[in-house]
Amino acid sequence: MKVINVSTAKSKLGRVIDQVIKTQEPVVIPRGEHHVMIAPYHLPTPDEMELERIGKEMDKGREPVEEDAELTEAIQDEIRKYRAEKRRRK
Repeated sequence: MKVINVSTAKSKLGRVIDQVIKTQEPVVIPRGEHHVMIAPYHLPTPDEMELERIGKEMDKGREPVEEDAELTEAIQDEIRKYRAEKRRRK
């Protein structure tokens, strides 16, 4: 993990962000006793968010189920079918 000072972060912010994206390694910026971290973040896609919501609804009151790639793909297929049907109705 790389550590840089506030002055460097301010003057080279664009380059720092590009480096974090490229290396996927966070950069820490100390300021007194506090620290700030610039780190890569994966923004969930609408499919991922909807899959999570549907999963939570399905899990209410049920025993946990181990997920695997096949189950995830089956759930995503159902989401796609639902969305396609929803679009057809509009």
